[in-house]
Amino acid sequence: MPIRQFNFSITSGLGDNPLAVILKFLPTIFSGAMCVLGIYAFVHFWNSEAMVEHRQVPVNAMDVIQGREALALEEIFKEEFPIRDFATGLMNAISFGIFDEARKGLVKGSDGWLFSDEEFTWNRESTEAVDHHMALVKETVFDLSHKGITVVAVLLPEKADIYSDRLGRITPPANRATYYEAIRKRLLAVEHLRVPDLKTDFMTAKSEGSVFLKADTHWTVFGASVAAEAVAEVLKDTVNLKETAYELKPQAEIAHKGDLYNFAKFSVFSKYFEQPSEPLTRMDAVAVDLGLDDLFAEGDGGPEVALVGSSFSANPLWSFEAQLRAATSSDLINLASEGKGPFKPMETFLEEELDKLTNLKVVVWEIPLRYFDEVSY
Repeated sequence: MPIRQFNFSITSGLGDNPLAVILKFLPTIFSGAMCVLGIYAFVHFWNSEAMVEHRQVPVNAMDVIQGREALALEEIFKEEFPIRDFATGLMNAISFGIFDEARKGLVKGSDGWLFSDEEFTWNRESTEAVDHHMALVKETVFDLSHKGITVVAVLLPEKADIYSDRLGRITPPANRATYYEAIRKRLLAVEHLRVPDLKTDFMTAKSEGSVFLKADTHWTVFGASVAAEAVAEVLKDTVNLKETAYELKPQAEIAHKGDLYNFAKFSVFSKYFEQPSEPLTRMDAVAVDLGLDDLFAEGDGGPEVALVGSSFSANPLWSFEAQLRAATSSDLINLASEGKGPFKPMETFLEEELDKLTNLKVVVWEIPLRYFDEVSY
């Protein structure tokens, strides 16, 4: 019986087999798609704002030979790669939604509580950073005290420390458990510096209301009021300030969405992760029975109290400035800045504002604890 031979060729019967046609041209289609994607990625990269700025900077031969130019281009390409946001968003969505974990920049606790990973990091440069910032504090207090100015450091405890019971499965580094006490002890050793114990005050006050926002790095209006009262208590028997009575006026309640969700970076998947909001009522301080004599009493010398610090003091939403006015019964000038931490605004204050404030008696320096070990100098 003759053996029948069969030829299983993909190319046979193309007219009757669409799958065979697709398989035949798949390599060509794939190569063409990759070519188009490559051209699009290059055009997107070349016309990006970062690349346009980079092309305006002259490049010398040594930059090319030593690889600095290649590294600069690589960094721009990684940031501007078209599907980077999609890929990052996908990974963050999977981690957050399925594994109940957050990726870089964010720590997911329990019951909707979120924390910044800045409160959990420590590396070999952290000790040097603490020493650097402590030296800056000593120098600042020395200069101000010799001008007869009292300095009160508002050392803010970390949110993860106050609400460690909301960390879920997360365990902070062991050294963070006593970090606040260690830094405060070193600050108390600085001559002429007053440092209220806000960690103890916050731990006591949190039974009355939240002192930090659940999905934000910042304190609540109530938390800011606790700090304001602590400063007033320190100043009560320390400095004789001209009294001006202030009344706190609550503004319309708003639904505030915390800044910590910005670290989640869900990209196009954001619509699947509804960002929760928290009620927030801002307070404004209004002087009571302020007469003409009070309006012109300070002259050009400015108020007797200056507030310097980070966004905890600069942003009127948290109402620290208003509540500090009311608690101390004193007018003040707010020289805090957002996005610059607590140390840079102090440097600016000393260089540009101090000599103008001839009536100054007190500087309230708000310093979140986490900035002491931040390498930002």
